[in-house]
Amino acid sequence: MKKKILFPLFGLTAALLLTACGSSDTGSGSSGSTSSDSTVTETEAATEAQTEDSISSVVPSDYLVENAADYITTDGLEGLEVTQYTYEITDEMLQEQIDQILSQMSDETDVDRAAEMGDLVYVELSCTVGEDDDSYSENTYFTLGEADYGDEFDAALVGAAAGETVTFDITYDEDAADETLIEEDWAGQTVHFEVEISSVCEITMPEYNDDWAAENTEYATTEEYETALRESLEEEYEEQSYADVLDDLLTLALANCEISEIPDDLYEASREEILNDYASFADSTDEAEILDLFDMTEDDLETEAQTLAQRRLLISYICVENEIELSGTDYVAYLEEYAAYYGYDTAEDFEEDWGRSYLVWSMYESEAAEILYNSASITTEAYEDILLTDEEADELEAETAAADEESSDDSEAETVSAAEEAIPENET
Repeated sequence: MKKKILFPLFGLTAALLLTACGSSDTGSGSSGSTSSDSTVTETEAATEAQTEDSISSVVPSDYLVENAADYITTDGLEGLEVTQYTYEITDEMLQEQIDQILSQMSDETDVDRAAEMGDLVYVELSCTVGEDDDSYSENTYFTLGEADYGDEFDAALVGAAAGETVTFDITYDEDAADETLIEEDWAGQTVHFEVEISSVCEITMPEYNDDWAAENTEYATTEEYETALRESLEEEYEEQSYADVLDDLLTLALANCEISEIPDDLYEASREEILNDYASFADSTDEAEILDLFDMTEDDLETEAQTLAQRRLLISYICVENEIELSGTDYVAYLEEYAAYYGYDTAEDFEEDWGRSYLVWSMYESEAAEILYNSASITTEAYEDILLTDEEADELEAETAAADEESSDDSEAETVSAAEEAIPENET
């Protein structure tokens, strides 16, 4: 059986998906749903509020909507058609991983000279976008050559020394936000930069050889290390592929359902959980401040809450219909597995950071998704096939067609030649 998946909270921004969420499992908030008699148990709010309780006392079934079938109608969730991608770990991918590891182990030394490509520069950065009178400033750093803000940005800093200020404008194209780390609203805009160089540092990378491998890894040679690293990447990509297809199946299953209404308490708990996760990044519990910081409206928050509640209603429906019963022991095992995976000292520490409600639901979501997976119609496809641009795909298709036609012509010619050879000379 495949490893259970720890699902990210549905609908949150990418930044939230990269960091452990600090949910404070409470549950009250204005509902945008219709009222109903839900069987999300009465003890759920109390259970969520008492995250300091022993994890062994958790009753996972308390979180499910036992009468979810009253709110969902579907023609069936078996045989859902999805694509699962396969990944080949190339030498280039392996080298990128090694370079990243070496970079994390590199040393930086302040130098009294102008910045060069490859240097790490610490700066005070001020940016003004387009005709906007407002600008924002931050203290940050860039490794010149990595083109976080584009090649033109890095080139503008080359030659500047500590204490100097460089000003310049860059007009970004519409695709720049996909190709760099610039803000999305900079795409298609002219951005005025004022960059004060605080310090210039030279980066010294460790030498990658057998001595490095023996000193820093469990392996005696780089060859042994790379073999193990490749296997680890293959496993990681396989797990990611499985997690992606499970998420696709849940999304597809939800699209194949008709939901009449959402229980009020399920909606309110979902809304509060999402709000608390945003709050953990906003360093504020004030709803207005949180919405303003993430450039959200009340409607945006309600949409996320509705989507999460619908998803959890579907999870409840699948688990109840398939008589999935999870115990406190299952929950403890789930926590211990992922606490170890994410480097926590204890399961309790892991639960405190991520939130009890979120973790229980994630455990059930993994169960529901696996049920869908076992009955799904799955097509496998190499991931590299979808990385081609439309132009590249057309060229590849044309080349393949030409090659097939040439092969067919050659085959016909060989057939005619063979036929002629088979005819007696007096009949030719």
